[in-house]
Amino acid sequence: MSQPFSENLNRQKQALALLEQLQDEEFGFLSKGDPQSVSQIEFSIQDLLRQLAVERQELKGQIQALDPALPAMRDLPSLVDQADQSMVASLLRDIDQQEQICARKAAQIMETAMALLDQNQALLNFLSAEIKPKNGHTYSQRGTWRHPDGAGALLHGRM
Repeated sequence: MSQPFSENLNRQKQALALLEQLQDEEFGFLSKGDPQSVSQIEFSIQDLLRQLAVERQELKGQIQALDPALPAMRDLPSLVDQADQSMVASLLRDIDQQEQICARKAAQIMETAMALLDQNQALLNFLSAEIKPKNGHTYSQRGTWRHPDGAGALLHGRM
């Protein structure tokens, strides 16, 4: 009876280990400023998370079929044979630790991405301010010369 549980938990554990590796790659590409590679890794991460969610739903379905009153996943060892309880409990601990590691890495990646976004926005604002004319003596959108000060004069230029 514990065979499907342990197989599912092993797949989840391996998926989380792979997720950690993908997050390390993503952070490396993010640090190098390689947006193409970051987006490719992000697609892989999203697909892996979908697969992990399917695994969790399957496990939940198996548990609900055996004991609908089971309050939490940490109580799963109570459903398996006495000999397999320590193995299932160990897998659950490993999965929890791996999830914590992945959550910290995801927070680190998010902070780095937000910092890069802020940096790029500040650079864009600076460049826009530098490109804009400092005074209003420019041509309008229709190609006519604008006089922002509104001072009408008969003669322009030097005499």
